Amino acid sequence: MKFSRRSLLGTGLAGAAGIASGAGAFASLQGYGAKQSKIKNIIFLVVDGMAHQTMGMVDVLSQLNAGKSSYWGWLMDQKFVTNGLQATRSLNSIVTDSAAASSAWGSGQHIFNGMINMYPDQTALKTLTTLMHEKGVRTGLVTTTTITHATPSGFAVSIINRDLEPIIAEKYLTSGVDVLMGGGNRHFAGDKRKDKRDMYPEFEKAGYTVVKDRDTLMKTKSKKVLGIFSESHLPFSVDRNNSAELQKTVPTLAEMTKHAIENLKDSKNGFLLQVEGGKVDHAGHANDLASIVYDQIAFEEAVKVAVEFALKDKETLVIITADHATGGPSVNGMGDEYVDSNKGLMSVNGMKASYEVLARKFGASPTADSIRDIIKADLGLELSAAEASAIVAGQKGQGPFNISGFLKASGMTMANILGNHTAVTWTSGNHTAEHVLVTALGPGSEMIKGLTRNVEFFDFMLAAKGIKHKNPTMDYATAQGHYEKMKLSLDQEWIEMHSVHEDCGCHHG
Repeated sequence: MKFSRRSLLGTGLAGAAGIASGAGAFASLQGYGAKQSKIKNIIFLVVDGMAHQTMGMVDVLSQLNAGKSSYWGWLMDQKFVTNGLQATRSLNSIVTDSAAASSAWGSGQHIFNGMINMYPDQTALKTLTTLMHEKGVRTGLVTTTTITHATPSGFAVSIINRDLEPIIAEKYLTSGVDVLMGGGNRHFAGDKRKDKRDMYPEFEKAGYTVVKDRDTLMKTKSKKVLGIFSESHLPFSVDRNNSAELQKTVPTLAEMTKHAIENLKDSKNGFLLQVEGGKVDHAGHANDLASIVYDQIAFEEAVKVAVEFALKDKETLVIITADHATGGPSVNGMGDEYVDSNKGLMSVNGMKASYEVLARKFGASPTADSIRDIIKADLGLELSAAEASAIVAGQKGQGPFNISGFLKASGMTMANILGNHTAVTWTSGNHTAEHVLVTALGPGSEMIKGLTRNVEFFDFMLAAKGIKHKNPTMDYATAQGHYEKMKLSLDQEWIEMHSVHEDCGCHHG
């Protein structure tokens, strides 16, 4: 028997009655075909900032290199999956940030950009992992950003400002989340936090095993894990792939995903796991082609781990999507009859470093010659003297795109000049408003088809576990009125004391 989204949720956003009636319906949906399956587990995989072209570039590159689709490209063509699109707006903009996007999934409500599961009047919304925890469902959050960053915390925490990452670290102590893995030592270690509070002993007292390197993680059997593998965000995959030291100390997203699933899979009441490929967004902000491609590949390797588990388990709903797109990357026609586009995109194969690494090598006062040498060595591209000079000018804030509000940053200048060789150009270093891809499989996955609003995923996941909850709503005009009052009433000194803005460019837009 098939059920429509309308029959599951009622009209518009689901009310409590809609969720109650939908829970039984959802649980009886067909799984992979002939067999009826219940939904015991949910794995929600989000690639932060993935535009359609990001996935498309990796798929085309895989076909050029190996004669076959990328993993997600292959997966989308299988009969056991459902494909669709997700609308991504926030409460105050058609362009969402990651905090509002993850909060839409985590609370079922649109909120203001920059906030996490909270309205400007400081009404805290009840989160997805809290509701799951209360029903005995084990939960986990895995990311390549800081574990306290917007996307993972959007499933578990309510807070007025996403930059309050040290406070988010404290909130995880009482969140009920069993597995936490990512970066962000600076938000936990007493010698790094402004308030000198050491969070690690507190997590250990709460029953967590704290791990800080790949080898220790692989050996850990604890059911409650706090894995912190870098000072801030994890390194870009292109840098990890070219560093023996990073490969030894920092686990891949696929390895963390596999460990989390192994940790959670024996839960009597099932589990909810969010997995985030967060560095794709950072690469999009930087217009960094090598970084966005290799982190997309790393994310798809984690997707494969989750899908293979689900296909064997047959009681796991897997949802794969993005929170928004970033950067507007596009593979362009290049050369006569566009035949140079293939070669341009394939130049990624010879790239060995992120823009972060290049910036350190450039130093404060790069010359055209030094830039040509570094880009040749690390990206495999031969720049002309004019191109290198334009990049130098961009580093000084005097680049050829300086009149543009979207392309004047030095990284954007360099990226679009490199497009002469890669065939890839960018629209900005900001988030964009496009609908994003969704692929789902497992019992209940047929509900994720067509166009789904981001806030509906909360209802889907609760209904899958038979949980009823409706958070309060707030319209834009009311929220804006509270926002103006909030700006006057907040203790700005306290906010400054507890805020840490990570250098990832991810607050643009």
